Parts: sequence; C-alpha cells; structure tokens
Amino acid sequence: MKNLIIKLKRTKKSYRCLFYSAFILYLVSFIFISKGLLLLSGIVTLIRISFIIIFFILFSVYTVSSLVFLILKKHKHVVITSVLVIIFSFINFFAFYYINKTYGYIDNISKDKVLYTTNLITLAGKEDIKNIGIISEENDIEGYILPTEYLNKNKNNYQITYYDDYLSLLNDLYDEEIDGAFITSNFVLIYSSVERFNNIKTDTRIHAVYSKEMKNPDLISSNKSVTEPFTILIMGVDSQYEGLSQNAAFNGDTLMLITFNPKTLSATIFSIPRDTYVPIACNNNRKYKINSAAGYGSKCMIDTIENLTDIDIDYYMKINFKGLVALVDALGGITVDVPVPDYPSAYCEQDSNRVAKKICLKPGVGVLNGEEALALARVRDAFIISDFKRVQNQQLIIEAIVQKAKTIRNINDFYKVLNAISNNLDTNLSTKEMLNFYNVGKNILAKSNLNDNDFINIQKTYLNGDDLYIYLNGYNTYTFQYYEESLNEIVKAMKVNLEIEKPELIKNFYFSVNKPYKLQVIGKDKTGTIKEELLPDFVSKNLDYLENWNSSKNISINKEYKESNTCINNEILSQSVHSGTPLSNVTTFKVTICKNIIVESPITDEPITEENPIDDLIENMLD
Repeated sequence: MKNLIIKLKRTKKSYRCLFYSAFILYLVSFIFISKGLLLLSGIVTLIRISFIIIFFILFSVYTVSSLVFLILKKHKHVVITSVLVIIFSFINFFAFYYINKTYGYIDNISKDKVLYTTNLITLAGKEDIKNIGIISEENDIEGYILPTEYLNKNKNNYQITYYDDYLSLLNDLYDEEIDGAFITSNFVLIYSSVERFNNIKTDTRIHAVYSKEMKNPDLISSNKSVTEPFTILIMGVDSQYEGLSQNAAFNGDTLMLITFNPKTLSATIFSIPRDTYVPIACNNNRKYKINSAAGYGSKCMIDTIENLTDIDIDYYMKINFKGLVALVDALGGITVDVPVPDYPSAYCEQDSNRVAKKICLKPGVGVLNGEEALALARVRDAFIISDFKRVQNQQLIIEAIVQKAKTIRNINDFYKVLNAISNNLDTNLSTKEMLNFYNVGKNILAKSNLNDNDFINIQKTYLNGDDLYIYLNGYNTYTFQYYEESLNEIVKAMKVNLEIEKPELIKNFYFSVNKPYKLQVIGKDKTGTIKEELLPDFVSKNLDYLENWNSSKNISINKEYKESNTCINNEILSQSVHSGTPLSNVTTFKVTICKNIIVESPITDEPITEENPIDDLIENMLD
C-alpha cells in the first residue's frame, strides 16, 4: 500500500486529480443508487441485488484499471475511463432521483398521521349553551376523545349527555333536548343526505373547533401478499378539499368490495348500495343504512362489510372524489360510454366546487375530463334506479381509468398521475406491498396483450333487493332491503375468485344464434322476500288483534287502560313505539287501551208494559 501511494505521488498531478474526482463521484453515485435499489423492497430481490453486485464489480474494475493506467502513465486511458465513469455516475444520480421520487409518492399514499377535527355545533341563533351531547364510545376520536380533551383544556362546565350514535345526537339537538353537540367537521357532507338534516348547513352554526394530528388508527396491517388472491375495499370520500390528510369520518356513498386473483387475472366488483340496511358493527350492531358506518371511520366500515359478506378485507383504499378530477385530467381524460338517462333534464350535476348543475353530460361514447367524470360518478336523479345506476357508472369510470393508465408512456405523465393518486388516496397497503404490484404487472404482461381491452377479466355484480320505508330516529326513511339469495351468489363468486371455495362446473349451456349472448351479472337475477318485519299500526285496532299478532312474537307489551265512554271498549288508543319501526329494534312497548265506564241502572218496581217501554226507561235513567 505504501509503495502504491509513493508511485501515485510520482504521477502527473492533473491526471491524478482527474482520477480522484472521478473515483469519489463514482463512489458516491454507487452508494446512492444502491440505496435507491434497496428502497424498492417489493420488487424481485434477486434483480436488485444483482444490479448492486454488477455496479460494485464495475466500480472495482474501474478503480484497479485506472490506477494501473495512471502508474503506467497511460494518460489517454485515464481520461477516457474517467469521462465514462463521470457520465455513468450522473446516470446513477438521475436514476436515484427518479427512484427516490417515485418511492416518495408511493410512500405518501399511506397516511401515517391524520389531522382530526371535531366541531361543537348548535342550532342557528342559539347563544346560551348549558348542556351538550357527545358520543359514548371512548375510541371514537372525533366524537369522544377530542371533545373530552377540548372540555378539559377549556375547563367548561357543561352538562354532558352521552349518545350511542350520531343520529340520536343530532335528533336531540334539533329537538332542543341539548344545546350543542360535538361532531366531525365533515358533518354537512355526511348527514345532509338524511331527510331531517337536509339543511344542516344553515340549520346549525359552529360554536367551536378543535383539531389534533394523531396516528392513523386505520392502518391495520395485513398478512396477505398482493401476489396472492386478495380483497380490497374502495371507499369514496366526497370532500370539499383536495387531499386525504384530514379527518377519518367520511361520506360512505361509494363502496366497492373488489377481489383480485393475480394468478388468473380475474376480478369481481361488488358495489354496495349506500342505503343497504345492515347491522353497523361499531354501533352495537344496530341496524341502519350502511353508509352511516362511514361516520365512525374506515375500521367501522370494514368490520360492517366483513360481517355482511363473511369475507376478510385485506386492504382498503379511500379515494377523494375531488381528487378524481385531478387523476382523470392527469390521464388526459378517459373514454366512457355514457348511459342514456331516464330523465334527460336531470343529467346535470354540481362540479367539484359544489356549484349546482354546472356540468351536463351527453349520452354516448366520448372522452370525459375530470369534472365530467366526477359528475358521472355522482349523478343519480337522472335514472329511475338512481343509486344502482350510480354505482354502475362508477364501475364504468374505474374500468376506463384502468384502460387509460396502461397507455402511459411519458415519465412526466406518469408523475402527474402518481401525484394525483398520492395526494388523494389513503390505504393500509404498505409501501412494500404497493411496490409488489410490480410483480402483478409483470404477470399481466406475461399472460396478456395490453392492447386487448379485456386484459383483466372483470366480473360485475348486482345486489338485488327491494325498497322499504321504515321509521328510524324520529322519521320515515328509505332503506334498501337486499335479497339473501342475491348476496349469497355474489359472496360465492368472490370466494371462488379468492380460491376459498371451488367453482361449480357448468354442465349445460344453451344459446341461440338469433339472440346475442349477454355476460351474466352475478346476483341480478336472484329474487326473494323482505325479511325485515315492521311494527304495525295498532291504533283503532281491538286488543284481541294485538294479542293474536303478538302470540308468535313474544314481545313484552305493557298495557295501560284509560276509562272513557267516548271510545269502544278494548280499542287501542295509542302505542309508545311508532308504527313502521323494525321489529328487530323492539323488545317492549306500551299501549293505551280504552276501558268503558259501566253505568248502573236505577232499581224500580214499576213493571215494563206497553205504556212504559224499555226506551222510556232508558230516557228516565239518563234524566
């Protein structure tokens, strides 16, 4: 080593400095590119390690050969190798820059921390606040944790009333049973679709706001690899702002449970109607519309859907609807066959800034920009089967985005798309698992032709059911009652795609050349009956009617009698539980029953004769 240093000192200084500069530049670039390759932990390890070994061998060869050239005074060779190494080093730096940039976008998709915000709201015009309501569930960040912190910090001496659910809380606020209520800052978007709270934005005012950045509790890890069949729940977040770094509570109007099998490149898409009447997992399994679970956060929605389908959800993605505009525009628009509306006059929707009837749609195949795609994802009043058509339209948009994404060839376009996704998507997929989609993409390239529109086999589903208005939280509300047979067929198809169940072989197949073949929509042809039984209206009915009805129900009925001669004996005058209430929510109720007052006849010895008929006797009694 000492001899080598002596020999180097005898070389020409300018060439020696060139070697040292190139050597240091190459060494630093080698460290950077190695770090970048190690970041891509989801991509084939053998390939990444092989590249690092190759770069190290090249670095070693350059170092030894340049030293030899320098000592032998082959200056021309020193210059050539040094220039090549400098060029190669800058290539390494550029490669690291793009790898690190891509990794940063992908890593930002999974939000480690969320800015939670709770609002103390009152009815508009209400100034004096004495008692307020908060949610009783101690794990509810925006309904319990933040309100409790706010009250402790500000040393407020309000009288506190605890509630099991937000709708009961809001109902009491509207009924002025409480003066104020703590609720998520997204309360206008979440609850304005509920009939009684359509005008909640103007009916209420925000008295206080309290925010805190906290660790995202929805980042639940999964042991499932994306190289194996997996499930992912897509939840649409209808937000007033772009980005998903704020609030866990969201509007649950868009719910898609997707299974994907990377081995067969097949997927099932199950769009769940927002009004589907199911037990809500985080609300003591009380039944309500499934979109209400979104008010408690992603974990509540995931648990509710898992209970509904008996399928474990491996991953979730929350997509900001406003970010959909940025994504579609970054793709340069998407091609969609816009369906023909049932009511053309209603084919206009609000834009991303909620300007009413700003965007109007035209039926037929065309290229939609971001605002038009968002309008198609939202519109429902233009169709007879409003919500069902909307979820079908949302499936069309997802398919169109997938088709357009495969045409990306420009690195700048790729980063535009990645930036739109990074800001407006949240998931529990780890960065490693997201990078693992490289292996899925490699499988797609190996098994299919990307020029083929059907490079992924997508099975569409349709949850069939019926409409039912039920009495909940003080008013009649629309619910969708799904048919068990339809849900079972959808669940079975999803389990088959996940390789949990084996498929049933089709042994008979009939077709006609005169009738074009239509791909089956799973669950659509299944029918059934509504299982949810409602409490009848017993008012004006006889007590015998009530008791005959209850003989098969065994509900505890408290009877209260009211003496009166203005009603029919044993007639039911009132009931404590409103008619239309689901029986699953009724364990006991009270009825008020008419009891006639008995008027005794006066004693008389006068015989009843033709001159003194019974009618005369009754008149005398009344006198």
